[in-house]
Amino acid sequence: MHLRMRFVVAVLLLVLILGVPPGLGQQPEQGMRINPYSIWLKLSLMGHSQSEIEALLEVVPPDQMRRVKHRLRMDVLNTLIRLNLPQEIEMSNTPQELIVMREKIRTEIRYAGLENDPLLLHLIRQRFGITLMNI
Repeated sequence: MHLRMRFVVAVLLLVLILGVPPGLGQQPEQGMRINPYSIWLKLSLMGHSQSEIEALLEVVPPDQMRRVKHRLRMDVLNTLIRLNLPQEIEMSNTPQELIVMREKIRTEIRYAGLENDPLLLHLIRQRFGITLMNI
């Protein structure tokens, strides 16, 4: 009985190994739409600049790109709020502390891939009262 059960299990494993093509679970669907937001984030985390990302995503319709950039801007602002940046700005006493805060802001902007976005800089200046020169 045990020998027969082992034989059946071995045959099933052999059929699965030989019958399923490799990487089947990793192949994208045929009708799958691209998600420019996730592509933008992946490229920015890989170190590409905003102009490079925009050049790679020029096939995306302009209204969709506006939505992606708006979402990225809001993500940056929300991340800075979660980092307690407004409280740190209020409690800062020295110019060195402001420099550290500006570096935090610049880092978040780079992670989002929005180094050349004047609207994001304007929103940061409005929300936090801090300006960023020469990013």
